[in-house]
Amino acid sequence: MGATMKIAIILSLSLLLPSFSFAAASESARFSDDHIRSSFKRNAAPAQVLERPAALVPGTFAQNIDHTGLLAGQTFDQRYWFDSEFAAQNADAPILYHICGEGDAEQSYFLNDNAIAWAKTLGAHLVYLEHRYYGSSLPFADLSTDHLQYLTLTNVLEDLATFQKWITSNQGWKGKWISLGGSYSGTLSAIYRQKHPELVVGALASSAPMVSGIGVSSGTQEDVDSLSSTDPSDDSGGRQWVYQSCTTFGFWEADGPTPDATLENPSSWLCQQLFGNTPQVDSSAYNQNYDSPFISNTTGAPSNILFTYGSDDIWTTIGLSKQTNANSNITIQVIEGAGHHFDLNYPDSSDSSAVVKARMEFITLANKWLAGSTKSSVPQ
Repeated sequence: MGATMKIAIILSLSLLLPSFSFAAASESARFSDDHIRSSFKRNAAPAQVLERPAALVPGTFAQNIDHTGLLAGQTFDQRYWFDSEFAAQNADAPILYHICGEGDAEQSYFLNDNAIAWAKTLGAHLVYLEHRYYGSSLPFADLSTDHLQYLTLTNVLEDLATFQKWITSNQGWKGKWISLGGSYSGTLSAIYRQKHPELVVGALASSAPMVSGIGVSSGTQEDVDSLSSTDPSDDSGGRQWVYQSCTTFGFWEADGPTPDATLENPSSWLCQQLFGNTPQVDSSAYNQNYDSPFISNTTGAPSNILFTYGSDDIWTTIGLSKQTNANSNITIQVIEGAGHHFDLNYPDSSDSSAVVKARMEFITLANKWLAGSTKSSVPQ
């Protein structure tokens, strides 16, 4: 596997590893695969990841393979976890819905980040749902192109909605829900609020890419060779993510973590080599549906979303811009000196005041959303 593809799988849009940062003297150095998450400058030793809560309850949910009816009645086991230790048996306690992205939720640090501290502050339940086709939430035993066709944005969003309705009823919860995610899962968090405002009263979208088709097209034979296996045990999530990039999102990887890095899109050649004649993303249509609506001042524009971006993160360049935002019902905050989804990372004593302020901004807005008159009503 080439160095660029290694960076893509770890850096591109995931929460698979904790974010690290580097002293100024090493910023121009070539970073190892374990240290390419952020250019935010910390001089202290890397912090310890938050311990996984002892009260974390695992489970599996019989999820529909396809929500459009093509495979009616066919399901797969989708993994989830929830932690109610901070809700104090309060039936009206809020719920933080931590959307997991393109990786094994249990092997990454989805279950061990700052959402735990936010849940404690808000007295909330904390719920995690593993993304379809990643980790152990596999609809099929292989990753063939024929089977990957159900890895669509529609199915991912309806996974979230279907599971949310089920666990709300199953646990007897009556509180309001807020979604949150970082990087690609931050994109999902924003779009979930856009598509299902009746289910979540607000959303955090940390370092969420929202613009398709920006960057250079890339793809080599080495990339094809490394992503051709359809055996999930031989794949770290790269094949699935490139499929999503080719068919849905149009953003793929960066050649490094710093703001001067190059964003790359999967080339038409690469997509065809890996997935045959599968229809490829229409970036103009994607932006019309999932970029423009968020920053418009039109009736029905998405509301109650906090978008946070790091000033030292290359992915900020395809996030939402404060300068072009005409929607007063969302908040876009650039965290000076921060790297990729730094506000969602586990807390550390060396976190800058800007990162701490961004985390407090989420709490302020979350309390406002939860106190609002629009109830997050989940059909029973």
